Amino acid sequence: MDWQEKDVLVIDEVSMLGARTLHAVNERLRRLRGSRQDFGGIPIVLFCGDFQQFRPVQRDNSFKAEQRHQHDKAHALWKRFTTVVMLDEQMRAAGDPELQRLLKRIRLGVQDRTDLNLLNSRNRWNLNMEASLAFRVQQRSTMRIFISEHKWKEELPTEEEAIMILNQGDDSAIPVPAVFMFVAGMPIVVNHNTHQGLKLVNGASYSAVEVIVDKAYPGHRISADMTIHFGPPAGCGAGEKARGNATTSAERCDPYGLYVQLSRCRTLDGIMLVSKVRDRDLVGNRVPEEMTAAQARLEVLSERTVEEALRWLDGDAEESRRPR
Repeated sequence: MDWQEKDVLVIDEVSMLGARTLHAVNERLRRLRGSRQDFGGIPIVLFCGDFQQFRPVQRDNSFKAEQRHQHDKAHALWKRFTTVVMLDEQMRAAGDPELQRLLKRIRLGVQDRTDLNLLNSRNRWNLNMEASLAFRVQQRSTMRIFISEHKWKEELPTEEEAIMILNQGDDSAIPVPAVFMFVAGMPIVVNHNTHQGLKLVNGASYSAVEVIVDKAYPGHRISADMTIHFGPPAGCGAGEKARGNATTSAERCDPYGLYVQLSRCRTLDGIMLVSKVRDRDLVGNRVPEEMTAAQARLEVLSERTVEEALRWLDGDAEESRRPR
């Protein structure tokens, strides 16, 4: 590629462009084009992206002296860009005003418990059931379905109680769901350790090896690969622990990741949560103040750019109307 012939440089996903990477790009273009001008004198340099997206990937936050120097030079270079146009409409969610309002409030960092309740209304308690069915198909295995013996001797349950009993999510407040689907090898999570001697850790992932059937509730085959039991199992055996990373503390969701995940949906109905959103992950979870200030600066520059463009267009239109 002959960089001497290039007139335009476009860098997309600018939120992931770190300062040191920007410095490296600038220095490399200077060498390739044989010029000490910014970006080697390329006439047009265009940055595109959304600063609410993911941040730059950086292994080490501690800068050495040379890295700090590069960072500062890149920051000064970034500040030379003063022609800015901000697009503030969420096009992906254009067909859902309610989701648009939610995304805007998260961008502004003003989301509250009303927004938390709205998101938690998208908690789909039956996802574990759907996952079990999908796992059976994937493994081409057999499934056992156990129906619980929940009974109400005095009166019918309230709607809230019935929903809680039907809950299939990882909710330690409901130790026995109404329906339990078992497929050998399926992944499980320990949410309540009742036998400390087994040395199981709450939250740890394991693979279910086998289920112990209670003789009082024999199986009734309803298809070649599915058996139903009108009662709970006697027990379940877990195999080897699933490998994965562990965290030393329950951290707050990254504010950028919070917006990114939600902004990928076109409608509120398209959001399905396995479990409810924690209070600390949404309420008061906003981007750092320095990033808010940086975006405010860009908004001011955008207003100035648009005003100058409108004046230029108005002047051009006025010039075209003059008699010649």
